Amino acid sequence: MMPHSNTIPSLLLTLILLAGCGSSASSSATATTTTTTTTTTNTGLDLTQLPLGDGKVSTSPQVGYVYSCQTTFNGSGASTVGPWINTSAGTFNFTAKTVVQGSVAWPTAAFTIALNSAGTLRNVSTNDLPNHNTGTYPIAATDPAYKYDQNPNHIASQSVVYALPELPTATTQTCLPMGAIGITLTGSVLYNALDALGRDALAHEEQDLCQGHPDQSDSYHYHSLTNCLADPGTGHSNLLGYALDGFGIFGVRGENGVVLTNADLDACHGHTHAITWDGQTVVMYHYHATYEYPYTVGCFQSTPAKAMVALGELQPHTHPHDAVPAKGSSPLKHSSQ
Repeated sequence: MMPHSNTIPSLLLTLILLAGCGSSASSSATATTTTTTTTTTNTGLDLTQLPLGDGKVSTSPQVGYVYSCQTTFNGSGASTVGPWINTSAGTFNFTAKTVVQGSVAWPTAAFTIALNSAGTLRNVSTNDLPNHNTGTYPIAATDPAYKYDQNPNHIASQSVVYALPELPTATTQTCLPMGAIGITLTGSVLYNALDALGRDALAHEEQDLCQGHPDQSDSYHYHSLTNCLADPGTGHSNLLGYALDGFGIFGVRGENGVVLTNADLDACHGHTHAITWDGQTVVMYHYHATYEYPYTVGCFQSTPAKAMVALGELQPHTHPHDAVPAKGSSPLKHSSQ
């Protein structure tokens, strides 16, 4: 169990980073409630002055931007700009940001990944509950984070099933929906870097020590990547999850262990070289996390898969926190929409 702090301790200076615990995804993964952190300190950026992603939304692929399917934002989110954000300088101090209190375990978390018998599809099934502890949601009025973000949503089990291509092929770069863009190896989903107001969600919204929080469908998710999966070593980062187009998402280190920045990656936040993929060395495209916005995926390199089982009911609460995906824009929406 990780002790709570009102500010992020020095050990968590790498908390944007999420990495898996192996390169092969053909085995099942059973969730636990343990929390681990990485001790990597080479961030490649000053986390006290991270570039703010506000306004970096594009209508076509562009390095350092989110190519968003949604271009008009009228949702709700954090109510007050936190003192860690320097709007005039266009930066934010990630190490000074408050985090949501609490340490809630999810013993019923369930998550499996397995290749089908033909080895052509990667079947993913999760109830979206993470294999680590979370903060307490809704955010309590007594929580220091409540001053900036009154997220009223709960965390609840979902039912999500995907069939991703085992060997995806880069085709046409496509926009990202508001909602899930990937599945992480914690068992919880990854959203793009935007909040419901089109701002940098990591900078503005309050998350817990694992950088997660729920939206109005009660779905726990991340907008960046979580420190609650370790990325040990000094070489190329581990696999941390899969984008919905089937390509892998790896941690912040590229070839030779170099910490990557946006300048090292293309508009979709990835590149191509030899990686370990299902136990084999394959030259293929893959995404990387970075310490700077858009943090994970900037656009899809191919057509994303649609969920075979919906994520939540997406019934808005009285005070929705994240945007309801526009009709037809999200692969994770209720089948009636």
